[in-house]
Amino acid sequence: CSFQAIINDPFMLNSVVLVFANKQDMRGAMTPVEVCEGLGLYDLKNRVWHIQGTCALRGDGLYEGLDWLASTLKELEASGRATSVGTSSS
Repeated sequence: CSFQAIINDPFMLNSVVLVFANKQDMRGAMTPVEVCEGLGLYDLKNRVWHIQGTCALRGDGLYEGLDWLASTLKELEASGRATSVGTSSS
């Protein structure tokens, strides 16, 4: 299944999306902007999403992405908006 097929599934309509653009320490790795373009994130309408550049081996960006997810879910819960969570790793 492609990312777009998953994100457009009716069960994912209220999802919050966090994408980790991993391998940022590697020469030739796609930048977070390139990952956004490749996954079509800019085309997502009425959807809360975030992309976080990471290097999993060093832990770079992991806590920042998870902090964003936790605070976003807390804000949405406080506003009364129901959500589900979708995560992806590149």
